Amino acid sequence: MTISPPSTKKELFARLRDLIQHGWYELPKTSRCAGTGGCGNFLEDLLGLNVGSQDIADSVGWEIKYYTKATNLITLFHKEAKPPTIMRHLVSKWGWADKQGRKSFRHTIKGRSDRFKVETDGGQIIVRPLKGNGPVPVWTHDDLLNIAGGKLRRLILVEGHRNGSKVRFGRADCYENLHLENFIYEVVRGTICIDFDVRENTPGSVGLRNHGTKFRVSPDDVCRLYTKKERFS
Repeated sequence: MTISPPSTKKELFARLRDLIQHGWYELPKTSRCAGTGGCGNFLEDLLGLNVGSQDIADSVGWEIKYYTKATNLITLFHKEAKPPTIMRHLVSKWGWADKQGRKSFRHTIKGRSDRFKVETDGGQIIVRPLKGNGPVPVWTHDDLLNIAGGKLRRLILVEGHRNGSKVRFGRADCYENLHLENFIYEVVRGTICIDFDVRENTPGSVGLRNHGTKFRVSPDDVCRLYTKKERFS
């Protein structure tokens, strides 16, 4: 049965409270509710959300994300760096071969890593190598702030627990008033990390399989990004 989307904040919050009070749910035996993203998809279905990777909030101005106690990082949004050829350069120069001989570049940078550092310069976020030079990934402040402002001004984190084919939603933390003026600082500081995940299609190929460059944050650090928080459990 398809559930219609909530039309107000009050209705959305009422649905979340009902989910939390309900206890254990049996996960549907569908491909959408299978795998690592199954519980999050099931939560969206129960709330009546129609979401995707669009750069807008999920429901009545609220972005909603599911996580568990084992979750290290929550993805805030995806945004590819410029110039368009930069991922090919990163794979060629900094990647390493997997078991199939394809070069991969999978790397998470929290302000600074063993090979890179995040800087802000001239209205841009730049990932620079600690040694050497050459092309670098770049995002304009405007690009990042436009996505954050459109998608993350209000955020709900729903903590759940899965046991086999069942899931329980334990609590929801509702954050409002995104510190937009501090967002760039938190990227440079490392509160918000930059996560690359790209590889060659075949060994030596020009074509790449890019799982998307993600801007991510620890559930424990989300509170640094907002001025108002409300919890219900």
